[in-house]
Amino acid sequence: MKFRNLLGYVVGSAIFLVFFPYLIWLVSQKFTFIIFENQILPIVFSVPFLVLGAVYVALSNIQMKRMGKGNPADAFNVAIGERTKKLMTGGVYRYTRNPMLFGVLALYIGIALFTNSYAALVFPAIFIAYMSWHVKKFEETRLLFDFGDEYERYRRKMPMIVPFLI
Repeated sequence: MKFRNLLGYVVGSAIFLVFFPYLIWLVSQKFTFIIFENQILPIVFSVPFLVLGAVYVALSNIQMKRMGKGNPADAFNVAIGERTKKLMTGGVYRYTRNPMLFGVLALYIGIALFTNSYAALVFPAIFIAYMSWHVKKFEETRLLFDFGDEYERYRRKMPMIVPFLI
């Protein structure tokens, strides 16, 4: 099982932290619709998103392993690694049901702002629309099956992705 967990982290990181950011960069190079005329503003506006995203991604992974006793490698209801054994409602999970997804979204917005391209901002919008559907269709169905009423109560009071938005 350790190999599968490691594989899950490697595959997930390769897709979400390497391949998708590379796509954002490619889009920004192909379609250069400048957001900021000033050269320093892309850095000023992107850094808070990049830091926030990195913190949420890191903390959600740590908490998933420590508190949930599993890992995030699960796609289309197929577990690549070990699924969580405990419902996580503390730590960064007290702000959003999907802190990792929120973190990745913040990273992608930060990357798009850093590239200074309106076209690059299309990627985070498409990503979050698709992932919202994916979470509802696959993850929430599994979590309801695994954790029942406990998850239903948590789901009713906690925003799906963006903290403080119900």
